[in-house]
Amino acid sequence: MKALSRGLDVLDAFAERPRRHFAELAAATGIPRSSLYRFLALLESRGFLRQDPLTGEYTPGAVLYRLGSSGAWLGELRQAARAVMRTLVDKIGESVYLYVREGTARVCVEALEGTRGTIRHAIKSGSVFPLHAGASGKVILAFLPDDERAVLLARLPLPRLGPGAITRRAELRAAIERIRRQGWAYGEEELASGAWAVAVPILDRTKACVASLVVAGPMVRLERERLPEYARQLRAAVDTMTRGL
Repeated sequence: MKALSRGLDVLDAFAERPRRHFAELAAATGIPRSSLYRFLALLESRGFLRQDPLTGEYTPGAVLYRLGSSGAWLGELRQAARAVMRTLVDKIGESVYLYVREGTARVCVEALEGTRGTIRHAIKSGSVFPLHAGASGKVILAFLPDDERAVLLARLPLPRLGPGAITRRAELRAAIERIRRQGWAYGEEELASGAWAVAVPILDRTKACVASLVVAGPMVRLERERLPEYARQLRAAVDTMTRGL
């Protein structure tokens, strides 16, 4: 029970601040450093926490995002998203996702599969992807605070996940500037072959970008002329979701 209590103390330290350095956690919990290292390693391996490889900070992981909290902003956002996501699927026919930022990555916290055709885009809730690859990650990256965005653009690893993934820093910077100008992001085969996506940012109560709303489908049904229309529908959905939150 003592070990469980200490593990809960670690998680409780994130209630007020979602990003914590090791030294802060040691001071907040009073757990000896050698024991704290083991607790953090276990919680990270089970998906309760993640460590940002650039800053070293620990943040809530995918499991905690899935568990959520009905009283927290994220819980409210997820609840509000479900209705508008169904409306989007009914209008567009393709799959719709809600992603939240998690350090240098983003995690899918809500997923609704499309209804068009027999070939469909499908990502499971809880899936984690890096920020540089895919419309949902790039749009979050584009609307982070200037100083934070600059650090990430300079230091993010850029692995190639799909044939269309951006792996050069200059190309990524140009893409991010384009996204900032137009207000939405487009990705084509960045995570896997045969898929496209359009995403818009979601700002929290402090006007910081913490999430994105995405529509995605297979390349065989891509209608490029409709991409701006999808972006407008996504922005309208975000306005509906966040009104009153």
